[in-house]
Amino acid sequence: MTDLGSTHIFNPQPAYKWDVDSRSRIVNDAGMQFQSTAPSRERTPLLGRRAPLRRVAWLSSFCVVFAVSGAAVLLAVFPASAQSTDAPAASDPFAGVEEMVVVGSGQAEALTTSSTSVTSFDALKLESLGVSNVSDVAAYTPNLEIRSASSTTATFFIRGVGLNDFTANASSAVAVYVDDAPRNLPAIQLGLLYDLDKIDIQKGPQGSGPGRNASAGAIRIYTKKPTGEYDAYLNLDYGNFNLIDVEGGLEVPIIEDVLGMRTAFRVKTRDGIVTNRCGGKSLAEVSVIGQSICGEVPRSDLNSPPAIRPNLEKDLNNTDVWSTRTSLRFLPPIDDMEWNLVGHVDRTDQLGPVGQHFGTNQPSLGGGDVNSYAAREVSRELDQIRAGLNIPTVGDCRLLPRPARDQCLANRQTLLAQADKKLSKNLANRPLDKLPFEGDYNTPGYERQTSGGFTLQGEWQIGSIVLKNITGFERYDRERLIDADYSPNTLFEFHIEDDAWQVTEDLRVGSDLEFIPVSWNAGAFYLQEELDYFQETIATRGFIDPVRQEYLQKTKSFGVFFDVSWNLLDDLKLDAGVRYNWEQKRFEAEIFRGAGLTPSCGTFDPQLNAFPPCQRMETVDHPTGTVALTYDFDEMREVSFKYSHGWKGLQYNARDGSVASEVTDVADPEVIDAFELGFKGEWLDDRINVDGALFWYAYQNYQVFTFTNNPRSAPVRVVINAEDALNFGAELATTLRPIEGLTADIRFGWLETKFLDFTDSAARPVPGSTEFFRLVFDYNGNQLPNAPRFKVSGGLEYVFDLNRLGRITPRYDVAWSDDVNFDPSNGLGAPDASGNQTKPDNTIGQQAFFMHNLSVRYISPSEQLEVAVWARNLTNEVYKTLAFDASGGPGFIGNLVGDPRTYGVTFKISY
Repeated sequence: MTDLGSTHIFNPQPAYKWDVDSRSRIVNDAGMQFQSTAPSRERTPLLGRRAPLRRVAWLSSFCVVFAVSGAAVLLAVFPASAQSTDAPAASDPFAGVEEMVVVGSGQAEALTTSSTSVTSFDALKLESLGVSNVSDVAAYTPNLEIRSASSTTATFFIRGVGLNDFTANASSAVAVYVDDAPRNLPAIQLGLLYDLDKIDIQKGPQGSGPGRNASAGAIRIYTKKPTGEYDAYLNLDYGNFNLIDVEGGLEVPIIEDVLGMRTAFRVKTRDGIVTNRCGGKSLAEVSVIGQSICGEVPRSDLNSPPAIRPNLEKDLNNTDVWSTRTSLRFLPPIDDMEWNLVGHVDRTDQLGPVGQHFGTNQPSLGGGDVNSYAAREVSRELDQIRAGLNIPTVGDCRLLPRPARDQCLANRQTLLAQADKKLSKNLANRPLDKLPFEGDYNTPGYERQTSGGFTLQGEWQIGSIVLKNITGFERYDRERLIDADYSPNTLFEFHIEDDAWQVTEDLRVGSDLEFIPVSWNAGAFYLQEELDYFQETIATRGFIDPVRQEYLQKTKSFGVFFDVSWNLLDDLKLDAGVRYNWEQKRFEAEIFRGAGLTPSCGTFDPQLNAFPPCQRMETVDHPTGTVALTYDFDEMREVSFKYSHGWKGLQYNARDGSVASEVTDVADPEVIDAFELGFKGEWLDDRINVDGALFWYAYQNYQVFTFTNNPRSAPVRVVINAEDALNFGAELATTLRPIEGLTADIRFGWLETKFLDFTDSAARPVPGSTEFFRLVFDYNGNQLPNAPRFKVSGGLEYVFDLNRLGRITPRYDVAWSDDVNFDPSNGLGAPDASGNQTKPDNTIGQQAFFMHNLSVRYISPSEQLEVAVWARNLTNEVYKTLAFDASGGPGFIGNLVGDPRTYGVTFKISY
């Protein structure tokens, strides 16, 4: 962490920007270099610790866990090698085993997950849907919502349970696994998907079983493992916006029936989809005094630098990512043993995300912000609305005698208010303005991240006992510069650097009892991670106070579990499990605020030559569990009832330093009780498949993500507790195969959610005074964020068999989502200083909309060649993926926009 001693001076300049290619210098918007007066961003740790010691810490922790794994391997190898020579051959390590209980594989779990609601996508379905990362499956999964603010930030919601927190230290209510190893860090949960076996979305609290506790559910991603056969493929997508998406894989058996290797990669690039009207301007154009070229506050004199840097990028929201992965599968010459080692490296290097900016400093949505900026198309639309209302001018009214003059002026104000209201509704419900993929941005920014890690899995059987070990390690290093105000002026921008590592160990043991029809499974899970975070809020023109935040978060998490599955009768099964969860988090922060970056906590310590950081350490624990009964009507139909008690640990916040007692705070752990009635079955020789569930959830201390919305402050992402909340709903998934070659999928989700006890507050100015008062927001009765009431999706495909010419498969997919709110305000945003809601519905939300995809795929008779044409978002639907309320300080609403219509062609060659 950086040592922020008193000798460090921060002197923000209105036109200075961090240079994209160097941390050591700052450039002004004319491209001229200046010596930085800001503290250099060296990795000097808090409290005098040296960075190499922290690297040794994570390395030593990993070595300890790896040594434990190795010891487990040795303990298993020696007894296994002493077994009878009559044991099954190594080439078929599980021959003769009637049933193997392997919990956590996500593919055929025999214990408590048997009654879990699961939505699965196999490799072919993922390819047909054009899935690039896991967020793409949300549109086709009932009651799953995934929001992303960029390529390295995502939040997950299952059945209305989740945390809409994009901060680096957030801990999701949805556990994300890749090959059964958890990806706990938010920055690494949204990587590229390629060379996959399948994706399982498990719904409901994970109250028992292996892995990390999760109060909402789990997303399990399974990559393809070596099979021992030669295999290779190359897939190329080319589409509009100059999309180039290349994916490939190669498998080679190194030692026959013993060691195999599979390597895969994916590279995806795409030009920007948003046009920057401030981009591509020459030095002469941006240097004109008193003239605005794209809505910025114009340059006032020759001594002030230009407000817009020349030659800015014109095409924003581009894509530039790649990933590679290598898997080794080892079947040692020891009976019933298998090892899999998977390593990966991922890289993101693209421009920062931008969105749409709607000012709120006038009565309407779309008025000016604190700089009086409004996009030209918004101002033009307001003029058109006013022209249609035949609003009299002030001059026209003054020509009239009294009292007609007064009535005319009053009518004028009424009509102006009507025009403002009409514009507000248009922007909220259209949604967005008439040019949603154009904007004015003075800082394109960047997003750069390198991440990597590995997973080691071991699985073996000793007699009737099945053992499993999963060791995981992940690390990332990320830097971002984000124009978070989406405008041509620097209201606030974020320069963020963070790096983190995590190490996990998962040990499991299970068996079938011989004397009674019972299977059992037990194990322990350990996670340790460390996050080093730095954020500078760059603010100019005096409207927003600059803020500097640094924190170090250390997390240790531990759990032990025991599950049992008991066939009470031939057609009745009991699944039950318990887990003890323990978590410790240490949080050390330094937060400075204001033009001189005044420390917000602590006083200067001459011995440390620094301001002591705010320090917190909390330890929490909680037992969770699951009980389920499953009744089989026959081999193809069943019904189940399940109760789960879930839990999610605490969450630290680093605030803006405006209140000394709230520099850092903590959201308490959340608790959830869930009841579920599930059913599944097939009829008419598998022509009809139905899988459904009814559920009811009750919460305590539900964790809610909000943006602070205070005067003179940029929005700060924080998590607070709602004392009580409730939701219930249903899901239904049906697959129909009425005739050979024709398949139809229909998926439906229903959610009823409500806050029962939840209030928040924000500072508001006292009219005519420099003082502020605390305005309370009552959210009781409001819908939970990211929980649309209804959601329907479906797919239809037909395989035309051309015999010796191959086959052609057209496929159509449709998804519809009901209105969805992005914050607890029911989509209305924060009220004004008088407590009145002046913004229209869906201001902080998205109105119901459809999404249509279409593809036609040809596969050659040998299946070595595939060609496809495809179109996604066929009707070019305009929709918001996220919105936030910054009306209290900067005076605007920010909106992120979903991708427009894309289309292209795919070529795939397989060997």
